Amino acid sequence: MLAYVRLEMMRLFRDGGYLFMTLITPVAMYLVFTNLKMGATDGHDSARYSMVGMAGFGAVGAALTNGIGVAEDKTLGWIRQLRLLPLSPPRVVLGRTMCAMVVAVPPIVAVCLAGAVVNGVSLSIGRWAAVIGLLWLGIAPVALLGMGIGYRLGAQNAQAAGAFCYFGLSLVGGLWFPVTLFPHWLSSVSELTPINRYGELSWRVVDGHAPSLTGAAVLAAWAAGFTAFAVLAYRHSARAT
Repeated sequence: MLAYVRLEMMRLFRDGGYLFMTLITPVAMYLVFTNLKMGATDGHDSARYSMVGMAGFGAVGAALTNGIGVAEDKTLGWIRQLRLLPLSPPRVVLGRTMCAMVVAVPPIVAVCLAGAVVNGVSLSIGRWAAVIGLLWLGIAPVALLGMGIGYRLGAQNAQAAGAFCYFGLSLVGGLWFPVTLFPHWLSSVSELTPINRYGELSWRVVDGHAPSLTGAAVLAAWAAGFTAFAVLAYRHSARAT
């Protein structure tokens, strides 16, 4: 399975679109948002709030790109070849999830580096490690969602669904703007989304608090649901081909 993971990573890093959408875009948006003082207006430090939000935004893009690439692999016959290997559906899904978590590291590190160097974000070593670690670990549910979409839909529909999830969930989840700026009904909806709970893990850390157990539980529930979705979608693609 590790050989499979290495191969998938090499294929993804050769994609120039990955570099632009998941690395350059979130860094540029972070710098623009903080210079316009749009990062936070509710007592949070705008540079720190937007740093977590845009790092998460880049990681979400990387994870979804990795998963949705499965739809194109089906067209090329790559998925059919994988079924010749002694890998069960859960192990294939796990391997692709590991790929997504690896490719999510560059945008997280790039945005955090911009926060420290350009905007002077200052955290203790322990809090930096916690922020980056939680942004990395928490992206797993999104990776599973992307794979489920990729296995279940054709290439064109998967791209459309991925773009909707990428921008829609990121916006509603508060990665672009604090949910305190939302109408009450929308902020209540936001708290139920995996993206909001994902960002909340690190937002609480930069504010000097421990992650919320409720938030972690909501995110874990979404992870379980997306795992089932990805495995079932993989099995469906096996029957379809």
